[in-house]
Amino acid sequence: MTERITGRLIEVSPDLLRVDDGQKLWRLAVGCAVSSLRPADFVELVVSRSQDTNPNDVAVAAVLLARPPGTGQPFPSPGGDYFRLNRDRRRALLVERGRVLSAIRRYFAEQGFLEIEAPLMVPSPGLELHLQGFSVSDACSAGPPRYLITSPEYQLKRLLVSGLRRIYSLGKVFRAGEAGPHHNPEFTMLEWYRAFEDWRSVATDVAALSAQLATELHGSPRFVRGGRGSSGSAQSIDLSLPWPEQTVREAVRQHAGLDIRGDETSRELAQKLEQGGHRVPHPTLIDAHGEPFWAWDDLFFSVFLDHVEPKLGLPNHDGVLRPLLLYDWPSPLCALARRKPGSPEVVERFEAYVAGLELCNGFGELCDPLEQRQRLVHDQDERHRRGLPEYPMDERFLIALAEGMPPSGGVALGIDRLLMLLLDAPHIRDVLPFACDEL
Repeated sequence: MTERITGRLIEVSPDLLRVDDGQKLWRLAVGCAVSSLRPADFVELVVSRSQDTNPNDVAVAAVLLARPPGTGQPFPSPGGDYFRLNRDRRRALLVERGRVLSAIRRYFAEQGFLEIEAPLMVPSPGLELHLQGFSVSDACSAGPPRYLITSPEYQLKRLLVSGLRRIYSLGKVFRAGEAGPHHNPEFTMLEWYRAFEDWRSVATDVAALSAQLATELHGSPRFVRGGRGSSGSAQSIDLSLPWPEQTVREAVRQHAGLDIRGDETSRELAQKLEQGGHRVPHPTLIDAHGEPFWAWDDLFFSVFLDHVEPKLGLPNHDGVLRPLLLYDWPSPLCALARRKPGSPEVVERFEAYVAGLELCNGFGELCDPLEQRQRLVHDQDERHRRGLPEYPMDERFLIALAEGMPPSGGVALGIDRLLMLLLDAPHIRDVLPFACDEL
């Protein structure tokens, strides 16, 4: 039995050929003339498939299709793309990435969602204080400035106003100043909205989708990471539904020993940190009178990031890692979520964590155009006060809210981080075709 294959030679010797055909790496015994062939050549081979009495596949004919100009250099070259993607699991992870993206689209099609291709250049990248956008200076030289999106949120909400009810966007977003094991300035975000449904509906989506993707890759929502991640040891992860839940107030009390309601002033919050034996961070700024000023968010996150977040979604008594939905966030932290009815000190926001890693950020969406404008004006003023990059408000978004957005739940999920979890990748670059420093 013979088979014809095309591919690239990785190794050539009088007795052995190793050939990459794009799907698998063939190891072939030599049964034809190969003295003129070199590593990196593109070839067509006729392969005699092995029988029980002959365990080796044999190349019985070889035709040179093309020889790259760089032949003569070592191949694979340590500085080349072939080496970059093939020296470890990275090429295989890209194949799995493709499977996951297809499975995501299947999930939303089955749920009756419409996929939206969100614009990448927008009039405002968002005013949240933790965001920093990229300007696009040459896009509209005669018009207003444009920025690469940090999230398609404003545009998708305008489509909810237009009458669409279940929509999602799966695409690239851009955030300056974000780099590290869990960050890349350009990354893939999955964002979706359910009109006439609340935040719990989209939180259920997060859990159901994650469990389905784990099953797609591992055959079950429970799987074992092999220790390539930051823990350095094998971990059993169970994404089965339902996911455990906890309020932010409960989590901070449990892990940091502080009771933070969400309606404290910055001064009161600083006193709580000091009385609880926690580090009070450096002042956010020094005001015009030479007095130090601490922003509420800086005080909160100095405790949350150091003492709470690393402990979220850690192993239970059986040693199994379970995800955690953290909800009811303090109201000073949310620019686009609505206040919780009956508890205005918190907002309808949730995040999902596994092994201390944040996967998503979701809201019961704020639909009131007046309150939304007030919050955006506040964030603009704070940006100016703190010396942060200043961006315009998206007036068309506010006009759309005034026209009327239905009560909705929405969430944004970082696909690259989810892939890191599902594929046991210690660094975000492992699940990307190109990290920012590889371009």
